This record gives sequence, C-alpha cells and structure tokens, in this order.
Amino acid sequence: MSFWESELGAVTGNPADAFAKSFTQIPDGTMASAKIESFMNAEYNGNKYLSIDWVLIDGDFKGAKVNQKLKVWGDQRDKDPAKTKHRALNMLKLIYQLYKLSPKHSGAPTDQDLSVFVGKVAGIQIRETEPDKQTGRQYNWVSEIHPAEGFKSETGVKLEVTHTRSDLSTAFDRNPRGEAIPPITEQDIPF
Repeated sequence: MSFWESELGAVTGNPADAFAKSFTQIPDGTMASAKIESFMNAEYNGNKYLSIDWVLIDGDFKGAKVNQKLKVWGDQRDKDPAKTKHRALNMLKLIYQLYKLSPKHSGAPTDQDLSVFVGKVAGIQIRETEPDKQTGRQYNWVSEIHPAEGFKSETGVKLEVTHTRSDLSTAFDRNPRGEAIPPITEQDIPF
C-alpha cells in the first residue's frame, strides 16, 4: 500500500473529507443509520448493564458515536427498576429479532455472545437528556432501533432548556445600585 492510500477509501483532498467535524451534541430526534462498533457487558458504580457503541454512518453527524445502555438488570437509582429492566430486556430481544438471531442459552449474554452484533447496521433515533442537575451537561441516548433497509436519515432539533434554577437571586439582588433611579421626564427625551 502506498503512502497516499487509506483503509477508509479514496484520498480526495475535498474539504468534506479533510475537515474535522465538531460533535458536541446531536440534536433531539435525529434519525440516522448506524453501525455497532462494540456491544459488551459493562458496570458503573455497582450497576451492571449492556453497552452498545453506535457509529453514525450517514446524515449530518456521520462519524459521531452514540452509546446505548441496556439496563437488563434494572437500576436501583431509577424510579421504577422493574420497568427499566423490562424495557431493556425487550430492547435486547428486539435487537436479536432485528438481525434474525437467537440467544444461544438462557443465561445472561456474555461478551462473546454479544460480539455477533459488531458491524451490524440499523436505523436509530437519538434523543437528548435534560440537563444534569449538578453539571448542567446534556447527553445523547438511543431511543429507537429500526431495520436499516429503507431507513431515512433526518436531523432533529436541539432541545432548549426551558426551566430556570429557583435558587438564584435576581440581577437586581446581585447588583444593587445603592440609590433609586430617577424617573424619566419630558426634558430628558432629546426629540
């Protein structure tokens, strides 16, 4: 292979191929085709879940990664852990059905079991979370998975934060003038 060859395709020198894209947040409701880059067991703060890393393969955010957590063991931090578990198990079964696969045993899937999904393509819908109460950050998550055949990509709309923090004072409280502002009279108006 020569220096000017790439494993990812033709080296064109086109701006679209040369410029790095900034992926800060994918807008809420974005639909895109995506490929499973990894699918494995994971754990965070004692909560076990299945983790899917999706890479978008078309649309405005091509190349961006979105993680999907399947909380198939529930999550005690959630309001209703049983509902969380039920929904996650249904999503896992839907993924198996989407690719016409069946689990090889009745136990929890191992990383080896899940490796059969790596490289598979589907259409996904991406949502945004509400801002984190402590950091204010928002995150993307996968809400839907559809067959790849005939799937149409569509960019969603960025969620706008519509609530305010009640523990903040007003600008007048933070920046007192010390004296009242005199009323404006007709003599003060220049026209």
